[in-house]
Amino acid sequence: MLHFPTYVYVLFCLLVYIGVKRCFVREARPVRPILFPVLFVGLGLSSLGHLFPWAGADAYAAALVMLLIGTAGGWFHARRWRLQFRTGPEGMLVRLPGDASLLVTLLLTFFAETFIHYAIAASRPWAATGTFVVLSFAVWGGLVGMPLGRAINVVMRCIRHANAALEEDDGAALESR
Repeated sequence: MLHFPTYVYVLFCLLVYIGVKRCFVREARPVRPILFPVLFVGLGLSSLGHLFPWAGADAYAAALVMLLIGTAGGWFHARRWRLQFRTGPEGMLVRLPGDASLLVTLLLTFFAETFIHYAIAASRPWAATGTFVVLSFAVWGGLVGMPLGRAINVVMRCIRHANAALEEDDGAALESR
């Protein structure tokens, strides 16, 4: 543990803070839940592409399949959430339930990414195999897909609510869906 750079510890603390914060009920703009998953998709693809420049189509296919599976799992997880919507002077807000699953997903992602980086930096022979590359891409896809699916579900429900509110012309009340 002494050989990890300081930024790794800072990143870990930041992810724990974000994950614990998401364990509590909060109100946010509808676009906010999608920011972190989209950021993780971009950063993850960049990181994996940098770590494994020789990765073939099989690794990217595994990542895509697991991304779709994770997204579906996240979608079904968020489907049972009871969201509340409010329109105020700053626009539409959605009240999201507290959920520890993001904390778990963030920690698993952090440990998986740290393990992958460690295995490559330590020049482990198995880290240079095609199987390790495919598994790394697949794990990344599954872990990033879950929060992405939850976020897409929330955004789609916000869009449906906004469209229904425009039709009814009554969007100021706090409603649950």
